[in-house]
Amino acid sequence: MDEQIALIKQLFSRAEELEIPIWLSNGWAIDARFGEVTREHGDIDIAYAREKESEYKELLVEIGFGNQEPVDYGFLMTKGDILLDSEPCDILDGEYNFKDFPKNSCPWEKEGIIDSFALRCVSWEALYLEFLYYQDEIPKQEWREKDFTSLEIIENQLASEQKRALANLYRNANDAESRSAIDT
Repeated sequence: MDEQIALIKQLFSRAEELEIPIWLSNGWAIDARFGEVTREHGDIDIAYAREKESEYKELLVEIGFGNQEPVDYGFLMTKGDILLDSEPCDILDGEYNFKDFPKNSCPWEKEGIIDSFALRCVSWEALYLEFLYYQDEIPKQEWREKDFTSLEIIENQLASEQKRALANLYRNANDAESRSAIDT
């Protein structure tokens, strides 16, 4: 885990020097927002500014990542035993965000801390919405203990009204996607 933390610090420091906006996502973002490492992490999830994709990939190669593998939402790269899972975000309505996610899902402010190092991470709302999508992919009876712990941490950061609004956003996005699939 110390190796992952050192790599996160190196990646975020160098990205800032090169003016490449990036955000921690998923498990490490939960820990950064929570201000405490809560568990072992199998990978490092990063959201990056789509318009800086080529510069971001060059940075990853510069710091020792290789074996790029495209996936439907972005790409994977490895450095030794460390897997980096990267997904682009876009400028939508003047701010970085993911399509069909709440505003300010990729806040500009450094709202997370890993080992006394301040960095950007996706919002609590984005993390919660990500779990709503996750439960469609993997039924809760197949979740790992860390999935339940992470969801509990996220839910404790959001008010009931926020969770209801995010559930509605999720349903509306899925309904629109279903209608679009029927129309084609």
